[in-house]
Amino acid sequence: MKMYYDKEFNILKDVHEMHPSECLIVSDDEGTANYYNAADVLKSILDDKRFEKWIDNSKSSFPPDLINSDEKLIMEVMRVDDHSSDGKNNPVLAGERKLSKEAKPFLDMCPPDTPLIIHAKTNLPTELDHNYKFYYLSFQRTVGKHLSKLNTYKKNYPDSKVIFLVFDETSGVYFKKIESSNIVLNGNLHIPFFDNKFLNTFINSDLDYLLWYCPYNHYDSLGDHLTLPRLIFFDIKNARNGKLLKTIDYDENKMVSNEK
Repeated sequence: MKMYYDKEFNILKDVHEMHPSECLIVSDDEGTANYYNAADVLKSILDDKRFEKWIDNSKSSFPPDLINSDEKLIMEVMRVDDHSSDGKNNPVLAGERKLSKEAKPFLDMCPPDTPLIIHAKTNLPTELDHNYKFYYLSFQRTVGKHLSKLNTYKKNYPDSKVIFLVFDETSGVYFKKIESSNIVLNGNLHIPFFDNKFLNTFINSDLDYLLWYCPYNHYDSLGDHLTLPRLIFFDIKNARNGKLLKTIDYDENKMVSNEK
């Protein structure tokens, strides 16, 4: 049984509902023509009227998944998380499949196209359920796989710009672990969109744009804390030379999830 997010267009619908204040544009310097051009591409998704131009192309023999012919934009959708070391044995996805089968008799009594969203619990220790290495490997593996098909997308639609929409299903955030006097504390917050292990996957590629959707990257603390953007839009060519792009190296042996 297919779940709601198995349909790529539903992921784009969720992105469309985002408020611009939740978005970060990484392009040339803010205020430049390149920055405003990137913002306009993002607006083709967030603006109600322009969003109507996007169509589902996922069943076509000529990928990618979504097309906006009027604005010469095409989009490939992919999903990443932090649950699996190899992309094959994913305890959360296995749990979701099991629960979806159990839910089928109830869904059969519901109207057609009733959305099914399941959040399965694994009851695994945190380091096996939410693992920083699993996270960046999932990103590298998934984005890298689609980059290998980039020439095909461009060949099918030679006059269009290509957007990769990465649906990041990682819940919570990561922190740098600090150990002092046998006490483990959460240190600096992990910023995945400036993490070299993620950036190096695509920043020097021929991809035009990468849209990173992180709807679950919230966390609680005792005081004020940094709120991460839920949507990060990379204008890749111009971001490489712009001042808005930061790069950070993280020690994977010191990264821990706030999820328990």
